[in-house]
Amino acid sequence: MEHDGHRDRLRLKIEQGGLKSLAEHEVLEYFLFAFVPRRNTNDIAHRLLKTFGNLAGVCDADVKELSQVAGMTYNAALFLSQLPSFASMYKADKARRTRLTSPVAWRDYLCELIGREPTEQLVALCLDVKGNLLKTVWLTTDQESTVALDARRVVKEVLVSHAVNVVVGHNHPSQDDRPSADDLHFCGQLKSALSTVGIVLLDCLVVTQQSARSILSASSARRPDPPAERRVSVDMGEDTAAEEEELDWLIKRF
Repeated sequence: MEHDGHRDRLRLKIEQGGLKSLAEHEVLEYFLFAFVPRRNTNDIAHRLLKTFGNLAGVCDADVKELSQVAGMTYNAALFLSQLPSFASMYKADKARRTRLTSPVAWRDYLCELIGREPTEQLVALCLDVKGNLLKTVWLTTDQESTVALDARRVVKEVLVSHAVNVVVGHNHPSQDDRPSADDLHFCGQLKSALSTVGIVLLDCLVVTQQSARSILSASSARRPDPPAERRVSVDMGEDTAAEEEELDWLIKRF
């Protein structure tokens, strides 16, 4: 009964002042209520903070580490470990509902979207002329340190969305936002390929949790626009052999 009364008081405190009115250990207590129904979650919360230092350290710990803390259940550990991803999904979804019309806007969006990913992810933000997000194209890889950058696939996916402008980003799990030689090469290649089909690559970014560095601004990534003697207009509604041949021609040029 004493624990039930404590939980009721904590819930009332949240109703009146929100999570921000709680101390760090109280936030953890509350999150653990659903997963540890018959124990004093106050003690578990203090052990978590002692082990990982602070609330961020707790949420950044993996399931195995969290499960080793006395009193923790597997389900509780799994839940806490996913809170950063949930927060990122929330912020990215909220940002998506606004127009991505400036470098600040699309950089913030990409940091929330892929900045915390443990493996490299390549995403293309397909935008209309007003900056509305038409589609987010994900090109994932099972590799831990290198994105399999496929310019042909990016062009094809962007054409399907009927985008006018594109912003491409990929994350560095190492949190080092310096572009590699492969990043620079791919960015220049993709810019030329998209230009040939009449689509503007607004930016190509290396993304971390805290920053997004433009590859286009790097001098080694700059290259002249391709000759305009042949413009490719491809309707990707149906994947025909002719379309495949034309896309192959397009990518192999660069």
